[in-house]
Order: sequence, then C-alpha cells, then structure tokens
Amino acid sequence: MANFLVLAATTSCILLAASLPPASSMPAVYSVGDEKGWRMPAGNGTESYNHWAKRNRFQVGDILDFKYANDSVLLVNHDEYKQCSTESPASRFTDGDTKFKFDRAGPLYFISGAPDHCEAGQRMMVHVVAHSTLAAAAPAKPPASSAAPSAAVVRGPGTPSYGSSSGSIDSATPSPLAEPSGASGRAIAAAGFYGVTMLLLVGVVTMLA
Repeated sequence: MANFLVLAATTSCILLAASLPPASSMPAVYSVGDEKGWRMPAGNGTESYNHWAKRNRFQVGDILDFKYANDSVLLVNHDEYKQCSTESPASRFTDGDTKFKFDRAGPLYFISGAPDHCEAGQRMMVHVVAHSTLAAAAPAKPPASSAAPSAAVVRGPGTPSYGSSSGSIDSATPSPLAEPSGASGRAIAAAGFYGVTMLLLVGVVTMLA
C-alpha cells in the first residue's frame, strides 16, 4: 500500500510539473527606451534606440511597448527606415501606448512619424529570432526593396497624438500583458516554474515521512 501511495504521489507531481508552461515560452515585454519611452533624442549623449535594441535579445512572441505623447510609431521597410520616409508605412500607430507583438523572426524597422524626429535619431531596427535559433547569430538584413514583416499589435486606449491613425491595427479585445520587462519576465517565470516543482517534491517527502 505504501509503495502504491509513493507511486501515485510521484506520478501526480510529474504530471503537474509537465503541465506548467516552460519559462522559454513566456513572452517578454520590453519597454522601448526604458524610462524615457519613445521620443526624440535629447542629443546630449543619451543612448540611441538602436543601442537599446542591441542590448536586448528579442524572440518571436515577445512584445515591444512603445509609450509616447504627441507622436506616432511607424512600421516601415529598410529603405524607408534609411530615408526616414513617413509617406507609406506598413503600419501607423498613434495611440500613445502601442504594444507590438513579434509573430515572426527577422529584422523590423520603426521610425517616428512626427516631423524631423526620425532625422534626429528617433528610429530603431530590431532583430527577432525564433526560439529554436536563439543561440544563433541574428539574421542578416533583407534586400533593400523588401517589405517590412507584419506583426500582431495590441493597442491600448487612444490618446491625443500626432498624425492620423490610418493603417493602424486595432484589437477589439486587448489581451492583458505581464508587467515584468524583457528578460526579467522570463527569469521570474523560470523561478515560479522550478519553485512549484520543488514544493511538490517537498510535499511528497513530507507525506512519506
């Protein structure tokens, strides 16, 4: 009877631990620009958005959180990024709190739609990698004529902002997002995953004591 209880308890622990999502599958939320948000650089030696992007490692499923006022976020292709062209972006977002979810690997290009902001440095290129190639080098840039990849976007409440909202992508039912930013979100998820597993194992040992 004791052996049966041990086997049943151990099996339950294994099944419950296996049902928990692995930490690597949890999306990370990155606040673009950290505390300063998405705005025209001050020009006093502040970190550029490309430097900020290089400090992070983006995976498919992760989310960029753009926070801004009297501005906009434009998803563009490589040529438009280099030329700071705002005429025909793939997508335009003007809500002041844009949450952009990566749905594929590859390079993505973002610029500000406000006059002269892109030329002053308010633009960013990010490289997104698939989960299976996280340890590999970032993908190379596509040909200059290629269009920017699409991505799922969750938009927050609208706020007064520069430019029109044409071309923006809205979600009828925005999904709640986790508060931890970037890799810290994955670290917290990993701690929770292994913490629950250890508690279950301790419970089994206590039952047998």
